[in-house]
Amino acid sequence: MRERRLLAMLGLLGISVLPGMAAAQSYADRNLSLPQGGTDTRRPIVILSPVTPAAPPPVTPTVPHHGPTAAYASDVAGADIRAKNTDYITQFQVVGHVPPGSTISQVSWRYGLARKPAGFEAWLCWQDAGSCWSVTEASTGSTDFFNGRDATRPFQLYYRVKGSGPLIEGPVKGEINQVIVTFHVPG
Repeated sequence: MRERRLLAMLGLLGISVLPGMAAAQSYADRNLSLPQGGTDTRRPIVILSPVTPAAPPPVTPTVPHHGPTAAYASDVAGADIRAKNTDYITQFQVVGHVPPGSTISQVSWRYGLARKPAGFEAWLCWQDAGSCWSVTEASTGSTDFFNGRDATRPFQLYYRVKGSGPLIEGPVKGEINQVIVTFHVPG
């Protein structure tokens, strides 16, 4: 009954509600607890749209490439994980001379840790943390997510362990991390 009133009120305000949102509102209402003292200061939670991950930026269309293809590999020792909720960054250098105008055609990665603790997350990022690919589930692999981007810009590997309290089994030893960037040279 309460959900119907909420949906009607939102409709009068010109706000459309996606299917299934009333159930989400009911779940939120049932699972919110009253603060100490018994005073109900809750306000209704209105879910207007589901959260969806951002789409990857547009990729340069695949066109026949007439220039040569080249690659570089960058190897860096990874940091030891000593605490939860701390970002650890491996900065990969662009190795050798990558001519201006070169575009990425494939990126491969490898990272090593003595073990992956619960709550471990990792992202491979191009240029800065604004364009990243999750590599949490795969310590080795390759992707075309970065295709068409400037090959003269560096990559970083970010990782962390989410959670509270200390690392249960102590610090985690970082091993060698690697990125291999294959790119098209203009010409």
